[in-house]
Amino acid sequence: MLNTGNEEDISAFFRHIPDKRWCLVQTRPRNEKYANQYLTADGILVYLPLITKVEIHNRSKRETRLPMFPGYLFACPNLEEETLIRRNKAVWNLKKLSEAEEEILLGDLRTVRICEKQSAAHKLVVNPGLHQGTPVRIKSGRLKGQDAIVIRRVDELSVIINLFFLGRHLEMRWAADDLEA
Repeated sequence: MLNTGNEEDISAFFRHIPDKRWCLVQTRPRNEKYANQYLTADGILVYLPLITKVEIHNRSKRETRLPMFPGYLFACPNLEEETLIRRNKAVWNLKKLSEAEEEILLGDLRTVRICEKQSAAHKLVVNPGLHQGTPVRIKSGRLKGQDAIVIRRVDELSVIINLFFLGRHLEMRWAADDLEA
C-alpha cells in the first residue's frame, strides 16, 4: 500500500505493470473499505482514495477517513485476480480499461493521491463547481442519465438535487462526484 506523499513513491505506485492493468472497481453502497481490506488481503494491488473529515462533538475533535469517490476504488489485477475481485461480495462491477484509458487513469490517480495527502491539512470539496441552480446529470445507478438541478450543497461530498418527473418535484441528497454539470 502507498504510505507517503513523496512524488517518486507516487509515480512508482501508479505505473503500468506487465500482465496487469489498472481498472475501476465499483462497490456496493458503503462497502469501499471492506472491499479494499479483503482485496488487499488477497494480494491484489488496490487503491482507495480517502478524504480526512474533521468533526467536533462535545469539544472533542474527531477525524474520519471517508472515500473520496463513494462506491469506487481502483485495482491492478492480473486475469486470475480479476476473478477474485468479481467474486468478492462487496464488489458490484469491475470495469476493465484499454491501454489509453489506463494511462489517463494513472495520471489522474497521481493527482488524486496528492490531493488525498493534502486533505489531512486542508478541507477539500468534491466537485466544487456544483452550486445552487447548476443543471446536472446523474452518472450512475438506477437514475443514470436523469437530469436534475442542484438546490444546495450539504457538505464536501454531497448536494441536494431536485428531480422533476410525472409533473412532480422530488428533492434528494446525492453524492457530488456522481453528478456532471
